[in-house]
Amino acid sequence: MMIRATAAFLSALTLAACQHTTAPEPAVLVEADADSLEALRAGLARAMNRAQIEFGAGDPTATPSVAVLPPQPTALETQSTALPTMFDLYARGETCFAVQRGAESEIVLPGVTCRPFK
Repeated sequence: MMIRATAAFLSALTLAACQHTTAPEPAVLVEADADSLEALRAGLARAMNRAQIEFGAGDPTATPSVAVLPPQPTALETQSTALPTMFDLYARGETCFAVQRGAESEIVLPGVTCRPFK
């Protein structure tokens, strides 16, 4: 009897906890001003363990994805087969974060203001 009561309590607690978490929504930047883009660049560079990154084509105020170009080939390389790293932007409440495609970890982006993508 005690095990059933405990199981029922834990089930109810789990369901209640799920109702209070907000699902992330695809998001875009509110503005593409220099400060917002630099905050986005800094957050993604930190997540990629790179000192500097360069964005690929695209407008993060219009689409909820960002391409980060691979590092430039060195003087000894003539070509590179490296592909851009793609990130999807999301918002949960007031928090803007990115998720690298193929990964599940959220990269919180302080200083970046997002709005839901519609």
